[in-house]
Amino acid sequence: MHLTPEQEWILVACGLIAHADGEIKLGEADLILTMLDEHLDEAESRRWFKQLGDLNALHRIFDDLPPPLPAFTETTLERAWAMALADGEASAAEVAMMERIAAQLGVTPNELARWRRQWTEQAADLGEHIAAFAAVMIHLDGVLDPDEIDQYRALLGRLPLTPERRDVLAREYLSKRPELDHVGARLAALPRERRFAVLRAIGPLVSASSRADLGRDFFLELAAFAAVPREQALRLLFA
Repeated sequence: MHLTPEQEWILVACGLIAHADGEIKLGEADLILTMLDEHLDEAESRRWFKQLGDLNALHRIFDDLPPPLPAFTETTLERAWAMALADGEASAAEVAMMERIAAQLGVTPNELARWRRQWTEQAADLGEHIAAFAAVMIHLDGVLDPDEIDQYRALLGRLPLTPERRDVLAREYLSKRPELDHVGARLAALPRERRFAVLRAIGPLVSASSRADLGRDFFLELAAFAAVPREQALRLLFA
């Protein structure tokens, strides 16, 4: 399949954000590809996996790409900001790269700042979802192991939530499993890139459990509800 310039902009912008703090991390290329609203075929996926790992190639594409249609500018920047918040909060280097990308697209600093505030609030809502799904995961076998508790607290520390809110969630969700009706349906209702973000966040909790088999089955079941291909789900699980 051939990508539109708007789709290429999303991939390049997200790739540059992922590289802003250094080399792209394991699993980030998968996350970037989910920023598109459709699946790439195998050949195109391989091509973009290679390009996303090559910062020089991304800069060349960034310099040569014609601007996207104005209607796609906000979407492009929103996906890039979601990439910046993938680890909990945006670094100074990621913010600087966002500003550079926005300038290339003709967006003023004030407009970008307003959008970023809006997107960050939405990211906090996603963080609440991640905290809840992760809590369901660690309570699957009815026993909380020390490693699971440590992993869960570390996960909360990466979410774009206030320290006070993280403390509240830790007290609430470590003491008892959250009551989530129709867990799979709740995940499926999220936008595609948010479904992927949930899975990417909770995947490391599987190996921390003394019953990793239960966690793995639950994770793959969630991935199926989220319409994430099994191959991608397994990469997330073992990233």
